[in-house]
Amino acid sequence: GKNRIELKHNNDITKKSELDKFKELEGKKATVLTTKSKQSLIPPFPFDLTTLQTEAYKFFSITPSQTLSIAQKLYLSGLISYPRTSSQKIPDVMKPLEIIRKLERNFQELTKYTTRQKPVEGTKSDTAHPAIIPTGNIQRLEEQDNKIFELIVKRFISCFCDNADLENKKIELEVNKLKFSLRGMEIKKDGWMKVYPARMEEKEISDMNGEVKIEKVIFEEKETKPPKRYSPASIITELEKRNLGTKATRANILETLYSRNYIKDKSIKATELGIKLIDSLKKHSPIIIDEKLTREMEKDLDNIRNSKKNLEEKEK
Repeated sequence: GKNRIELKHNNDITKKSELDKFKELEGKKATVLTTKSKQSLIPPFPFDLTTLQTEAYKFFSITPSQTLSIAQKLYLSGLISYPRTSSQKIPDVMKPLEIIRKLERNFQELTKYTTRQKPVEGTKSDTAHPAIIPTGNIQRLEEQDNKIFELIVKRFISCFCDNADLENKKIELEVNKLKFSLRGMEIKKDGWMKVYPARMEEKEISDMNGEVKIEKVIFEEKETKPPKRYSPASIITELEKRNLGTKATRANILETLYSRNYIKDKSIKATELGIKLIDSLKKHSPIIIDEKLTREMEKDLDNIRNSKKNLEEKEK
């Protein structure tokens, strides 16, 4: 058997007239080149609330508000640290290595992969709370609760594991100024991926270098896709990016929109009621739906909470 690979043109073509230049490629000779690059992936950062909510939705389709109430329950049972946090830090005060030792009793299969003395941390911090981590205590839990608990445990343990090593491969070909390529990826060392569920698609392709003959040009017709709708998890991430709501209220805001029938479905759509409401607010009271107003108010409330604002001065 001959070595055959299928490469894809690097850009989508929008005009039919441009297809002609591809038809003349059949039977042509071209040079193909394989390049490899190594990539080392550090473990994912410890959980803050938003990330826990998005991951729980991704793996188990548990909605952000369910995740928050389960996490609240786990916290009250003494199994995890306080969940309403935007921190990705694990302070030494928490004695993380001792927690790993406590977890060893039940999670030896995972803790055996730990190699770091200090956990990997992210940049986000929270003055009042650390990241969401297990306390080392264990108890029997219902299925949903256990899923969230184990996700937190795995995320925490993975912070102490080795990097994962990947090899990226790219096969490239240029002919008549048209560029084609194919990408592959191989996991060389699992590292933290042995502990925390990672969605990495391995795609092995064999190297190809030198001269090749173009046997066939295949055309694929595709409709232009509208942008993907938000899911309950992705919209919470978006709210966080835009600085709207707080870590404690975002899930609630979403639940309220569902329960009042302003939005529906997991792939979020605005209902007729929701659309009419916004239309009439636009007309009669646009300030209420102004993102800037909400953001400013949140900021003011935050400053008051952190008592950065001198209230007496405000009154002058």
